[in-house]
Amino acid sequence: MTVYQWQNYDQYKSEANQVRDYYDSVHRCHELALQEMLREPCQSALDIACGHGESTKILEDYAHSLVGVDSSDDLIDIAIAQNEHPRTQYYCSTFEDFEAEDGSFDLVSAAWYWNHVHSESGLEEAAKKIHALLRPGGYVSFVVPGDSFTSRRIQDIAREGFHWNQAWTHEMPEATEGVFSYDDTWIRTKIWQPFFLMRKFSEWFDLSTWDVKATLVREGRLPHLCSEPPFEILYGKAR
Repeated sequence: MTVYQWQNYDQYKSEANQVRDYYDSVHRCHELALQEMLREPCQSALDIACGHGESTKILEDYAHSLVGVDSSDDLIDIAIAQNEHPRTQYYCSTFEDFEAEDGSFDLVSAAWYWNHVHSESGLEEAAKKIHALLRPGGYVSFVVPGDSFTSRRIQDIAREGFHWNQAWTHEMPEATEGVFSYDDTWIRTKIWQPFFLMRKFSEWFDLSTWDVKATLVREGRLPHLCSEPPFEILYGKAR
């Protein structure tokens, strides 16, 4: 399993206004998409790449039982220590190695997972597995970096305001590849175009996009954000 080395970023994320406002906006839009999909709580949900449980907590009002999966031992330990939900279980595993019976979940959520999948075949295999894990008519919600994530403006803001380094090495129509780091740990990433993901996943899911910009304007969050939101919420039902 992997080792989490960004504990200092967790503190920074909670204390720096720009970063906190950004993640608050991500969580709010994700929650609104879940509200639109699920008029009442479902039975069970899976959170892929759950990290230290921040994304899993968002699901607590939408599922009676929850499973969070992440490949980092350290992050799972933090998630367990911080978990106050009596019906949440956390497992240290990659999603590829995670085992559950087909049809085990009514909802599968993945926040910041797809940018760690670096090939189209990997996207397809993960989508097939998610589809198999869902009960018929089950739901999915994905938080993904948006088109502007690799823009020069976002890079400048990330470097100056967030102390976050990015280097983009390959730009293609469907994705941009590169590395990012908050400290001395560089992580490879691939920022897939959201519409490309929607087309790629259309065999398994009927997806929509949440209107992030309208939400931020309507709720008065725009003045607190220093750039156009570089994230998208893709959500919908299994075909």
